[in-house]
Amino acid sequence: MPIDILIQVAIGGVLIGGLYALFAFGLSLIYGVARILNFSHGTLLAMGGIAGSVLYAAFGWNPLILLAVLVPAFFVFGCVFHWLLLEPLRKRSHFQMTIGTVLTTVGALIILSDVAAALAGPRPRNIPLRFGVFEFGDVIVPVAQAYILIGIVVLTVVLHLFLQRSWFGRSIRAVTQNHVGATICGVRAGFVHALTFGLGSALAALAGVLYAMNFPVDPYSGFNLTVKAFTIIVLGGAGNLLGALAAGLFLGVSEAFTAFLWAPEWATALSIVLLLVILVVFPRGFGGLRWRS
Repeated sequence: MPIDILIQVAIGGVLIGGLYALFAFGLSLIYGVARILNFSHGTLLAMGGIAGSVLYAAFGWNPLILLAVLVPAFFVFGCVFHWLLLEPLRKRSHFQMTIGTVLTTVGALIILSDVAAALAGPRPRNIPLRFGVFEFGDVIVPVAQAYILIGIVVLTVVLHLFLQRSWFGRSIRAVTQNHVGATICGVRAGFVHALTFGLGSALAALAGVLYAMNFPVDPYSGFNLTVKAFTIIVLGGAGNLLGALAAGLFLGVSEAFTAFLWAPEWATALSIVLLLVILVVFPRGFGGLRWRS
């Protein structure tokens, strides 16, 4: 098999893996800080992509303008969602809180999917931008996807440094390590949880717009994307952005070669297979072996 074909497949996998990683960052932060399994996270990505597609079709806005509108809107939505529906559950027992958050986020997944389908239609949508390509011999790299991947890497480093050195990052680590102790020291844990949930929702909107620029997305594709995000979190470690980036790239490349060498329909199932294998062989994820924030 020609080496240039394998390189082309690998490049495609790296590009989609970067989008997976960006999408998983938000869910990783939410679980790492608030210990909430947000099953509606993938639906937020789908809604971000659909909203971006609708606005682009209606007004022809530049993607940067779309992001400037949608990212803050989803941040506010995430904060309000947590404050109204999830924060009250912390007054219950641990078991009741766990079951309550699962039911709430699964219910949000169903409701948001139906609302998006009712408002924008059930058909797949995308943002049809046209860019050039970089050519390296017989290997072709789309300009937009290359810039998106570079932006994701830069954003990962910036977020990592922000969480390591800022007041908000220190508050997150304090709440994560000892909820009661952080509260005694003056950290408003509920406020930190809400901001983290809002940040995770904003990252989902960012990933949704970028995803729709490359692939079609429909209102009911959220659950499959959430499974991929869970796989990345287990693989890279909860709350570990650098680990999530590496895990996302690994998953993207694995899916690309599975689709190319075997069958495209097995690429989606690979996420679940990897998740089961990792849970059995590496219960703490690969992040537990190497990366620590």
